Amino acid sequence: MSDDTRTPEQIVSALIEKSPICMITTVSADGRLLSRPMTRQNSDFDGTIRLLAPRGGDIVSEIAAHAQVNVSVQSSDGFVSVAGRAVVDDDRDAVTANWSPAVDAWFPDGPDQATSILVEAEAAEYWDSSGSSIAHIASFVRATVSRGDRTPDMGDSGTVEL
Repeated sequence: MSDDTRTPEQIVSALIEKSPICMITTVSADGRLLSRPMTRQNSDFDGTIRLLAPRGGDIVSEIAAHAQVNVSVQSSDGFVSVAGRAVVDDDRDAVTANWSPAVDAWFPDGPDQATSILVEAEAAEYWDSSGSSIAHIASFVRATVSRGDRTPDMGDSGTVEL
């Protein structure tokens, strides 16, 4: 365990902000869970995750039918799994404000092809392995060598309602 003085909410925010890439999981029309990589458009996490998606894409119809989604984020410092509700926000000004050269690669015909997806976080589970990577590796090696007599200390984890 680290002596981290941050609140769980601050830990979740810091881990999410470390990586712009996330995986969003939706429910397909036939009930299967589908995950796809996407890029977060907001650099600061304030409880909402903004993504840009194709206006007529499957993800838009999936969210319209079943708003409950999961967004997972991984960075070198840990993992976060965010449960929340998604809405499609076709605010053209918001799409334009979040446009970047990187987004052009996915929408070569410009912002008119895209819509915003806003995920309002309800809860998050996190695994924070920031700090000394050497200490985490050493803990893992000790647990492996002791043949299950110990559990590795890979950092802090927890669940937070947002």
